Amino acid sequence: MSDVKTPKPVKKPIDWLKPYELNSKKHDEAQVKKIAESIKKFGWITAIVTDADGVIIAGHGRRLAALSLGLTEVPVIVRDDLTPDEVRAARLADNRVAMGDIDTDLLKKELESLDFDLEGIFDKKELEFFSVDLGELNADALVANVEQEAVRMASETAAHVEEADKRPVKIDKALGFKTINGAAERVIARFMALIESQTGLTGASAFEAHAKQFIGAAA
Repeated sequence: MSDVKTPKPVKKPIDWLKPYELNSKKHDEAQVKKIAESIKKFGWITAIVTDADGVIIAGHGRRLAALSLGLTEVPVIVRDDLTPDEVRAARLADNRVAMGDIDTDLLKKELESLDFDLEGIFDKKELEFFSVDLGELNADALVANVEQEAVRMASETAAHVEEADKRPVKIDKALGFKTINGAAERVIARFMALIESQTGLTGASAFEAHAKQFIGAAA
């Protein structure tokens, strides 16, 4: 196996960074505050990773935290050696790894022996949870909290889906190609005129309505 070589971090203006519009991992205000607190106390343990154009692969939360701290420059690892598909795969892999479980027993031992104030990075409830005997937890209360959290997450997911549905998207992303030749352009123009007359709509609305009708008929 060849050695993995990762470029070294370089300082970049924070305005150079571009959030990935389809990033699946969300960062709420509370999490961003924790990341910001960590940066204030320890500096940049992990740099932000981008592709050659500054689109973030890993570090959306760190970017938001840096903005909240008023930083104008941030450490960035630019992965200009990756293909577009490798960039997308790396982004998904980073999000998946971040979803891993925590060994609470080991974390509890580490916190007990640590002489450092971690409030702000872990919130008070988290620190209290890791300091108690799990055998003394009220299971009924825990179940209720889990159910409440599931309802909250389902509501957030529905809101994100609705927001994504309303977001303008360049048509080439849906079609899978950006250009056509001149002969095909004439065919497409006649096609659009036909579906506009059939649907009574124009432009994108006519195209969407025809696509929905076609898919429904084919199902």
